[in-house]
Amino acid sequence: MGLDVIVIGGGIGGLCLAQGLRKTGVSVVVYEKGPRGVDPRWLQGYQIHIDPNGAKALQDCLTPAIWGALVANAYEPSAGFQVLTEQMKQIAFVEPEIMNGSSHIPIDRATLREMLLEGLDEMVHFGKEFVRYEQAQEGKVKAIFEHGSSAIGEVLVGADGTGSKVCKQYLPQAHIVDTGFVGAACRLPINSQARDYLPEHLLTRLTSIVARRGTYMVVTQSIHKPGSHPSADTIGDHIIWVFLSSRQAYGDANPHLMDGGSVKGLVLQRIEHWHPVLRRMVADSDAEQVSAVPVLTSVPIGPWETTRVTLLGDAIHTMTPLQGLGGSSALRDAGLLCHQLVDIDRGSSPLLPAIREYETAMVKYGFDAVRVSRRFADVVMSDNCLLRAAFKAALRVTNVVPPLKRLMFRRGR
Repeated sequence: MGLDVIVIGGGIGGLCLAQGLRKTGVSVVVYEKGPRGVDPRWLQGYQIHIDPNGAKALQDCLTPAIWGALVANAYEPSAGFQVLTEQMKQIAFVEPEIMNGSSHIPIDRATLREMLLEGLDEMVHFGKEFVRYEQAQEGKVKAIFEHGSSAIGEVLVGADGTGSKVCKQYLPQAHIVDTGFVGAACRLPINSQARDYLPEHLLTRLTSIVARRGTYMVVTQSIHKPGSHPSADTIGDHIIWVFLSSRQAYGDANPHLMDGGSVKGLVLQRIEHWHPVLRRMVADSDAEQVSAVPVLTSVPIGPWETTRVTLLGDAIHTMTPLQGLGGSSALRDAGLLCHQLVDIDRGSSPLLPAIREYETAMVKYGFDAVRVSRRFADVVMSDNCLLRAAFKAALRVTNVVPPLKRLMFRRGR
């Protein structure tokens, strides 16, 4: 008799895991509290950059047809990475070849969602609010949902994101904390008006704006490939700006509840001495599309006793978005856990040792990513002198990443 896997949460990691198990014939059912239609939670951040680790896991879990469609509908890769001052003076530039751009996949979240749902209609149940789990007879685990429905399987996977109900029950010692930083963001269509004043490098390169006042901005692009067929929920070519500042800048207001106009006004106030092009980029953004969210992070914890319940993605290692590691880490989790569950299903590995092997690896690289992304947030929210120095020192070096990582780890001691 084969393995029955229950996945709580139909996010990036949960659906990737389901695709991998379906591909190999392992029984899996996903329970998602949100709707089948595009939920705003899926669009938060608009775009995801999948790194080589995440891409490998995704390719392993997807069928060749779905993988091919995903790659075909990804955005054009960035034409390199640049670091600028708030006056748009270049601090550093990295060629796209050095970034290993061919192994990074930028893709719209709505498009990625549709790809991950392909072929899973009978395996994903929407509108199912998870309440709790309990141990069932004969070594099984029972998931209980709102309104009294339930499901039973041999393994339950919590893939229900930041604030995971599975994690709160299973690992009450695991905590999510507010970093004290807030990220505001918006999309700006690349139309003729935008092209009139935005320089080509802002329209093609991944850009970090390193200011001196404890503020930081990222500008990235979403450019569709010729002949691609994006989801109907996606918009045309656009840039995305993300502005990071301290929580104190928002006063007593809850950033998450502020209207877009107020957030936009606050950002413009904070960048009033920045280059006119950057100010106009924010000013031209649709206020109704501007939003702000607190930046959260997990507190790393040590090993726990392995059971038939396990976790992946933000459910266990929520991290700041500044290094772009969250989505790829969830995909990496899904790929690794899928491999272990397939071995269990085929009888080549005992259940608990196989899950323990997954958790040991996941805790190591997952919390390493949590620490790196938190340290980077701390650096960019400082006076940024050290960050500027690191980039300047790396300007003539072929790769800026190693010196930057060394800087972050020194500050984290």
